Amino acid sequence: MILPLHKDKNSDMSKPEAYRAITMSPVIAKLFENILLLLYESELDTNPLQFGFKKASSCSHAIFVLKETARYFIQKGSKVYCGFLDASKAFDKVLHNGLFCKMIDRNISMDLVCILRNWYNKLYSAVLWTYFSVLCGVRQGGVLSPMLFNIYIDDLGNSAYGAYIGNVFSGCIMYANDIALIYANGRGLSKILRDL
Repeated sequence: MILPLHKDKNSDMSKPEAYRAITMSPVIAKLFENILLLLYESELDTNPLQFGFKKASSCSHAIFVLKETARYFIQKGSKVYCGFLDASKAFDKVLHNGLFCKMIDRNISMDLVCILRNWYNKLYSAVLWTYFSVLCGVRQGGVLSPMLFNIYIDDLGNSAYGAYIGNVFSGCIMYANDIALIYANGRGLSKILRDL
């Protein structure tokens, strides 16, 4: 059930952008996803440079890696170029089939992939009395949603383009849908930003 909440009392209430959609998930859905998490959590691990939605990890850890990477290059006499991206409404833009293909490519249990495919193929939402099928996006408020989102964007952190400290890649630091791209030269950063 989606509840449209008015954002600002001074905005035009007749326009859709004046509302924020808040999703109310059924308790049974949360229980079901908790059980899946207990069974398959070890298979849902993602890039260590993704600091969002992980136990014992926080934004301060991501900031630390960013600062230390910049410090390393500056001490070596090099410039550091950073691009900061914020993927707005990123949870809502996850393509279901793309997510399932990425899970298969990572050799995640086919049982889990099939369960989630069935779960998402039958996903419906309602705004007041109007029901509609949800064709993309992970479930708002879903227990598995943060991990599924991390899997979906994990390829960004595995690109291997950008800054290295020795043999350790630190060129793509992520905290949920906030991404920092770090390069030791401006041309590399410009190219990757053009390609996005």
